[in-house]
Amino acid sequence: MTTREEIIALCATNPEVVADMLLTLQASNLKLLERMQALEERLNKNSQNSDKPPSSDGLRKRPRKPKPIRNSKKRKQGGQQGHAGSTLKISSDVDHVVRHAVDQCQQCGHNLAQIDGRVVQQRQVLDIPPPRIVRTEHQLVARVCPCCQTSNNGQLPADLKGTVQYGPRLRALVVYLMIYQLLPYKRTQEVLKTLYAVKPSTGTLNRILQDGYKQLEEAEKAIREAIIQAKVVHCDETGHRVGAKTRWLHVASTKLLTFYHSNKARGSLAHQAADVLPDYKGIAVHDFYRSYLILSCQHGLCNAHLLRELKAVIEREPHQLWAKAVVRLLQTANRLVKAAKAQDKWSLSAPAQKRIVTIYDRLLRQADTLNPLAAPNGRRGRTKQTKTRNLVSRLLQYKQDILRFTYDFNVPFDNNLAERDLRMVKVQQKISNCFRSELGAKIFCRIRGYISTCLKQEYELFPVLANVMQGNVFIPIPAE
Repeated sequence: MTTREEIIALCATNPEVVADMLLTLQASNLKLLERMQALEERLNKNSQNSDKPPSSDGLRKRPRKPKPIRNSKKRKQGGQQGHAGSTLKISSDVDHVVRHAVDQCQQCGHNLAQIDGRVVQQRQVLDIPPPRIVRTEHQLVARVCPCCQTSNNGQLPADLKGTVQYGPRLRALVVYLMIYQLLPYKRTQEVLKTLYAVKPSTGTLNRILQDGYKQLEEAEKAIREAIIQAKVVHCDETGHRVGAKTRWLHVASTKLLTFYHSNKARGSLAHQAADVLPDYKGIAVHDFYRSYLILSCQHGLCNAHLLRELKAVIEREPHQLWAKAVVRLLQTANRLVKAAKAQDKWSLSAPAQKRIVTIYDRLLRQADTLNPLAAPNGRRGRTKQTKTRNLVSRLLQYKQDILRFTYDFNVPFDNNLAERDLRMVKVQQKISNCFRSELGAKIFCRIRGYISTCLKQEYELFPVLANVMQGNVFIPIPAE
């Protein structure tokens, strides 16, 4: 290590070497400072100021703000007057009646056993019957004709292929438990053994899922085509594991339809393989991921993502006051849209739209002035910009797509629908860690998409799945 005296002597004898050393040290310090700032920014990221999911916050979640003391003039806690309750009610449709009566008069001891009496009070108990397996035997009967002595055999149903097999309702239960309730193989076996004293092998469970996958091929095609024809489609993707490999699970959904697709690619190649978005001509609602922005359709951008990015700017650079103003503008516009929808309107009034655009443009001019583009550095490729500058550029370039929710009420403020459709995929990953094979991921996507579609349209799920396992597939395509 160079001592102080040696540095002083070097300055006197060879100042150029000292200058080079200082410049090298300065450059090194700048690199270290940039790296430290990047690491601090990464550590400060959470679900409130970035696209990270809430589950990633872990135990270091920020404490919730204390609830304010209730104002006595405001509504009281609990259900309000006129609220439709969910209390159990007495029903006339009962399966069993148990009468509770006395056989002897409590006053004089007279025998009352033969007197009918009248019901003065009722209590009803709702319970489930003891679960049990119903074993049905199918017998093939041969009848000999008395005239010609020909033996005439009956015909077994086409779905009876094994000597002993599981019926459609039990197989539907397997599909429900493993695909909708996300139970892994071992826990599904435990549930069936506990309730019904049967324990299918993992191979049998897998064949049941494959049967459902094959039965729903045409239903999946119909759902895909219906989504392509929809006016508004929500799109998103999330990472998941297939064996030891990372894959991307994509969703394209509407309020009544859900389509999942697993692919090793995240962007355009996956869109082409799913065969939904390349031919779509409506409005695609999504985040700012570039593979969506290059699609040849109209776009509605997720403002929930945008609000989180603006919050990150506020935390990182408190002097960027325009960011707070843009947050207030978007939140106010969203409240205006909700109020207009409550009045059965289809868009904001022209003056309200003009006022929102005017304020938006004024705030973005301020942001553009505070965050100018970095000058070209002479290197090949695009000049690196700050994160705040990149956000300002997006706000300027995609203004129409960001504000589309204000003049077309078919377009929502955010992309929460697609995120909700993807949420259970992350739960499945936490439970089972990964899919065992590419086929397993495809099975999950097709069956889960069908189940989600049926639930969105409020069909009773279990009867629908039982019919699927019998080969009677219901195609849940709603009429326009």
